Amino acid sequence: MSATLEPDGTHQGVPAYHFDNRLGGPVLSHQERWDEMARTHAGFRSTVARGYWVVTEGEAVQKALQDWRTFSNTSVTALDPDPRFLWIPEMLDPPQHTAWRRLLGSAFAPKSVAAREPEIREVASGLVDGLKNSGSVDVLDAFARRFPTLIFMRLMGLPEEDLARFLGWIHDLLHLSHREDPDGERQLSAMHAVSEYFEEQIAVRRDAPRDDLLSRAMTWTIDDEPISDRDMHAFCVLLFQAGFDTVPISIGWALYHFATHPEQRGAIVENPALVPIAVEEILRVYSFVVPARKATQDVEIGGCPVRAGEMVMLPLAVSNRDPERFEHPRDVDLGRKTSNHIAFGSGPHRCLGSHLARLELNVAVEEWHRRIPEYRIIPGQDLEQHGNMYGIKQLRLEW
Repeated sequence: MSATLEPDGTHQGVPAYHFDNRLGGPVLSHQERWDEMARTHAGFRSTVARGYWVVTEGEAVQKALQDWRTFSNTSVTALDPDPRFLWIPEMLDPPQHTAWRRLLGSAFAPKSVAAREPEIREVASGLVDGLKNSGSVDVLDAFARRFPTLIFMRLMGLPEEDLARFLGWIHDLLHLSHREDPDGERQLSAMHAVSEYFEEQIAVRRDAPRDDLLSRAMTWTIDDEPISDRDMHAFCVLLFQAGFDTVPISIGWALYHFATHPEQRGAIVENPALVPIAVEEILRVYSFVVPARKATQDVEIGGCPVRAGEMVMLPLAVSNRDPERFEHPRDVDLGRKTSNHIAFGSGPHRCLGSHLARLELNVAVEEWHRRIPEYRIIPGQDLEQHGNMYGIKQLRLEW
């Protein structure tokens, strides 16, 4: 995929492009495309499917994410303003969203997350120990996807032998292009499969509750009413997606970056105190999440005349790589003093699991480099990234 898009013309006076964010492309092509579009426009119209607006002005993206009254989370998929599925609490607005976050707060609060560090570090070190004598590996399949997934499965109390099924569902939920799934049927089928899976898990816990997040969630009430099975399933589907995709993608980018920047790899090996700065910079520079929101009223944003009910795409990369906010914004700077990026979103729907994600990323980078300090990308690979969520598809390293 080229970073350059050819215009289709205009839509209500705004440039229009056949822009399909779900298409894959060469590594970094998505981030570079956003850089180019941000230099050219404050916003544009995508003509894919029913069409939607895309904001490419960094400050406007952050303001929209904070304004849930105008830009609602009742749909978070740009291609579908009226989704047939619900993710809880992401696709709720306050006050319902606030009630759910309050219930979830104890599980994902800094103190609760910190208490899990010994287990998290043990899992990471065990996985790397099992790989270090192999000399080469597809680091995504062997480590980046397995490590945080195992932590998530333990948190939720899910059987670890189900990992392969989960990864297939995640692909269909998040990584299909519009051409591959024009009617969203594969995505919907995966959603149903995940829902059925969690229906079984919920039934098991009704008979015999366990010491896991899923069992505890089944005891919660909102407005003195127990949570319905429908809402419990929607909650599980969201945690499933959050736990199985975002952190693995971030770890993949971290290892890609340090494989291609050996001087910085040497710096964090010599001084592990730099790892937290490196993690924040990688989250910012390699931003891969592209939220969407549904307008509740007519509004102009990024020069786009949005009408109530229309979808607006808000790419985090245009804010996190904005030269108005960051000096040399496309460089990972281990001396950067500020970390006010929005890789975890902004506003009331900011990622609830950010504390856990940060801990996992820091541990992954530390434990990998403690055991495998020198490595390189095996030559001859055509490195590609997914669309939608910009994870690297495969990354073979050798040492």
